[in-house]
Amino acid sequence: MSSVYLVLGLPGSGRAEIVFNLIEGGLGDTQPVTIYHAASEVPEGGLTTQPHIQCVPFTFDKDHFVIPPEGEPVEESETIFFLADARVSVIDQIEAFGPWLNSRGHELARILLLVDCTLAAAQPKVTEWHKACTHFADCVLLNRRSTLSDTWAKNFQKEFAELRYPCVFFNVKKDKVDNPLVVLFPEARRITLAFDNIDPIDALDLDEENLPEEPFTLENKLDPYFERLLSGHRVKPVPDVTKYLPKN
Repeated sequence: MSSVYLVLGLPGSGRAEIVFNLIEGGLGDTQPVTIYHAASEVPEGGLTTQPHIQCVPFTFDKDHFVIPPEGEPVEESETIFFLADARVSVIDQIEAFGPWLNSRGHELARILLLVDCTLAAAQPKVTEWHKACTHFADCVLLNRRSTLSDTWAKNFQKEFAELRYPCVFFNVKKDKVDNPLVVLFPEARRITLAFDNIDPIDALDLDEENLPEEPFTLENKLDPYFERLLSGHRVKPVPDVTKYLPKN
């Protein structure tokens, strides 16, 4: 069983550089690692030049990830980093990620979010996008802060602290984190329950004196970001930020 880190973030946020830093500082330079990345985004930051790192491109088709047979990894590594496609609906990909994990017999270690603080501070819609991603994140890495005062990053974190979000925040300096092992530690700190194997019976607050009179269905409630209206649109829409991204 492989441990998988889902990495969220926009182009320019330093995802590839941070992943390379986490591999070097937390896994060493010999342990095999597999990197899944969008076919439209060529990973940088040293990921394509190391013999122990194999890169696997994917595309996303409506509700599932597509990896052509010739692109499948020769041998799956014990540690996998999956860089979500920043130009495709992040919620659609997160929703599809659980079934992808299960189909491959992998285990989710953590969901990491890279925040381009400079871009988010300049564009409110980008801030909203990051806030939606924080709902799913175990660890939020604040990057690209050199042109900002500390106020923006502190206010960004303060909002989640007031809402008692359990995720942890770290500042990134020069595309490096102070302690890669702490970031990689596979402890669930996300507020979403979408990836938790919860028995629906345990989720019900029932006892002999509190039984529903009407029939009910035993199934776990959808994450609020996954819920849809009858029209098919999401109940909690997330802004499309592609117009703020650099051209391919």
